[in-house]
Amino acid sequence: MMRRRQLHVMWLVLLLLFMGQVQAATLRPSAHIGHDRIQLSDLFSGLTPGQDVEIGDAPALGQHYTVGGDQLTAIAAQFGVDWQEASPSASVTLTRDARWVTADDILPMIRQALIVPEHAEIEVSLESFTSFAVPVEDQGPLVLVRLEHPGRGEHFTAYFRVPRHAGAQGGTMLTVSGAVQASVRGVILRRSVHAGETVLAEDVTTGLVPLGGVPDDALVAEGDAVGLVVRNAERAGAVLGSSQLLRPQIVQRGTPVVVTYHGPNINLTVSGTVLDAGGKGDMVHVYNGTSQMILTGRVMGRSAVDVLEGATPLAVGEHGHKAFMKLPAL
Repeated sequence: MMRRRQLHVMWLVLLLLFMGQVQAATLRPSAHIGHDRIQLSDLFSGLTPGQDVEIGDAPALGQHYTVGGDQLTAIAAQFGVDWQEASPSASVTLTRDARWVTADDILPMIRQALIVPEHAEIEVSLESFTSFAVPVEDQGPLVLVRLEHPGRGEHFTAYFRVPRHAGAQGGTMLTVSGAVQASVRGVILRRSVHAGETVLAEDVTTGLVPLGGVPDDALVAEGDAVGLVVRNAERAGAVLGSSQLLRPQIVQRGTPVVVTYHGPNINLTVSGTVLDAGGKGDMVHVYNGTSQMILTGRVMGRSAVDVLEGATPLAVGEHGHKAFMKLPAL
């Protein structure tokens, strides 16, 4: 009987010891968390039901901090945690999980959204940029909400949003600033030229020029300038546009020319006198004395003008009054 009672007591002691081991809390060596408040269970496992509570602020997104042994002991005592292995040398590292938005995510979207000439070469730089940490639950694709880039200016500001999921509204907003260096290939004068001077092959070269210093009608090939005449004096280094150049004048006012008109079942050739100076390809007025008409045509050579399709000649009467007639359309 005595022996049976001793066995019963021994089993009871073992059961109590076992229960104590089961209920004792264990320190976590580290924890990754996705919320903004630290839970007691982020530090200790094996808590009793209902024991878990918020105990403080979590690290900033993507950051971490370490809780030392003395602070852990104080926390365990404050919240009644049965931490039997308490030690000043113990520690827990808490890391706040985050999704990182990097320059590699942002730059391609900015380049694609910039309004610059198709053939421009651009370099985009970000000002004081560090990767952004956003909540890990924001898993939607990065969205460029707005890009502020005033014309040909260098500075820009871009506004991005990271939604919770694709197509969702709201989410985390990000703002990025930077500069754009855009260059286009243009035709550049090697030397200064005077008004009326003809551009020679050795006078020009091509190179990359900052977009802000390029005219809207900038030439892109040296051949587009060679043989043309500059309207006004230009300095060396100037980027040439088509409006700055003229075709060499090969007919002058009073130049006799042969005027040709081709139409359905009709070919006319008459003589005339040029009323305007012009280069090859320019439109000029030509007076025909026989018909007393003023024709409009395109200069084809030093003595040849072709009447334009559908052009309306001006008939000059004996008393100076004007009447109009229309040539048949081509």
